[in-house]
Amino acid sequence: MTMRARQTLLRISLVVVLTLGFVVAQGLHGERTAHAQSVQVSGPLAGAPAVIDQRYWRKMRLHIEPFFAFTIADEYSRSLIVGGELRFHFLDWLGIGGWGGYSVAQLDTNLTKEVQSKAPIAPPNRLDLPQQEDFPSQVGRLDWWSGVEVHFVPFRGKLAMFQKVFVDADIDLFVGAAFVGVEERADVQGSVCATDSQECDNSQLARSSRVAIAPSFGAAFSAFFKEFVGISLRWRGIPFKYNTSGTDNNNDGQIDSNDRLRQFNNMFTVGVIFALPPDTK
Repeated sequence: MTMRARQTLLRISLVVVLTLGFVVAQGLHGERTAHAQSVQVSGPLAGAPAVIDQRYWRKMRLHIEPFFAFTIADEYSRSLIVGGELRFHFLDWLGIGGWGGYSVAQLDTNLTKEVQSKAPIAPPNRLDLPQQEDFPSQVGRLDWWSGVEVHFVPFRGKLAMFQKVFVDADIDLFVGAAFVGVEERADVQGSVCATDSQECDNSQLARSSRVAIAPSFGAAFSAFFKEFVGISLRWRGIPFKYNTSGTDNNNDGQIDSNDRLRQFNNMFTVGVIFALPPDTK
């Protein structure tokens, strides 16, 4: 490279460095002297509050909600439930309620059908499975449901559907106590299945009933299409112990209350809300 070319390249580099330095200096100076600019609202919205004529969908209203529900993530038997719920809200975000339902159908899961058709019968497991084809008769089932709960509504707003239909919607969180009618295989001693095959077979069909008391909690999404009617999608969790399989789970040679295992019972509900009085405030 000639001396003239080197001098030209040096001048160009110097100009670039000085230009970059000037730009950075101006940016830093601008940051130090920047000021926030208040937005002045004029016209009909000047001085207006954030919400005008807010509609209270829950405050001092009674919600009557018939529903259809089903249990999910069951091991051996799934319940289909028809019931209803009553809620009264002292405030738009706080209320109390009670609910109840009856299992109108019990559906065997694939696991139950697999055991019924493929599980082997042998002396070591005769207490657990006296007869292969009668396994569905020994599994635990949930017959009826009820509970009381406190409801909190921390979020509410508008929901747009296809940019044409707008509905009021909210999220409902709740916690309380549940009472569940549980039906399980009756207690049986292992010696019965070791000496008398007929009595062992009969023990598979024997049932006992009790009421399980457990915590309940969950969340619901509610949308109101009219002032007095809406729809609710609700998930509810009710954990408690029961013997889902009707087997000797702790291997002590008998079937009794010690064989109950904790189950996280899940229920999904679809309900229609009818509000009283029918007009919002």
